[in-house]
Amino acid sequence: LAASAEQQQQHQQQQGNKNEDGHDAWAEDDWTEERMGDARSTLAQNEALCDVASSSAKGSYLVRQYEENAGKNWDAFYSRHQTNFFKDRHYLHKTFPEEFGPLYRDSSKDEAIASDHDFTVMEIGCGVGNTVLPLLERGEEAVVSGERRRINVWGLDFASVAIDLLRKDERFVGASANGRAHAGVWDITLPPPPEYGIEKISDVSILLFCLSAISPEKMAEAARYAASTLKPGGMLVFRDYGRYDEAQMKLGTSRCKRLGDNFYAKSDGTRCYYFELDDLRRIFGEEGAGLEVVELKYLRRVYGNRSEDAERRRVW
Repeated sequence: LAASAEQQQQHQQQQGNKNEDGHDAWAEDDWTEERMGDARSTLAQNEALCDVASSSAKGSYLVRQYEENAGKNWDAFYSRHQTNFFKDRHYLHKTFPEEFGPLYRDSSKDEAIASDHDFTVMEIGCGVGNTVLPLLERGEEAVVSGERRRINVWGLDFASVAIDLLRKDERFVGASANGRAHAGVWDITLPPPPEYGIEKISDVSILLFCLSAISPEKMAEAARYAASTLKPGGMLVFRDYGRYDEAQMKLGTSRCKRLGDNFYAKSDGTRCYYFELDDLRRIFGEEGAGLEVVELKYLRRVYGNRSEDAERRRVW
């Protein structure tokens, strides 16, 4: 069985993952040391062109403006796009099966001990709720470790416009009336608002494409505050942009986009950092937020679009 599973994985990597129409959707992307060196060299050669601080006498002022206007820029983003930019994420049980598998399984007929303790999921950087709202569709209870527990969710975001939109969603409204859904504005570079009472209450806290939007010098503090939401034994699940992602290579070769090492401004005024694994180990590990690192790896994929004869190389 082990050999068969290995062969199947190799075949999948060679053939790519198929859409329903049979076209290649994505395949694992093999990054060699030579290729990483080429990417590193490309960014270095374009650094002067790309750097905001050295672009003019006002360069340092512009970098500070991006920091000072971060909240305004995210509010403007959600005012412009409303709930239409990101799709709902229905893949958590596949990406993080240990943490979310029980929530996606029909356990209505399972024998389990009734528990008075909720199973609390907290998303930090939730936007308009594309992760937490699908969890509310799964039902009110789940059997976790032999106990039947009520599912309770928190959605927290820097952008007040995003939180207002989340609170208006009918899925949130219904669950909120039952005391199972909560939302609030939180800048995670600052301590959690005391009135929320969210320290040490979460079984699973989620950081998906959130930390990258924060200035690198504030990330360690933000990681500690995010970790403070976890119960003893709780789990933090994380996914974000990785070093030499296609988007970084575009920003890193464009005029006046570089705010710092691997940190860039997008056209809408929001910002993005591209991580190495060592960054995350330092920020979240024992010398940082004090968490035990259970799993840490890159996802490197090439996405194909046959109709456009194009490929996109993504790194998370």
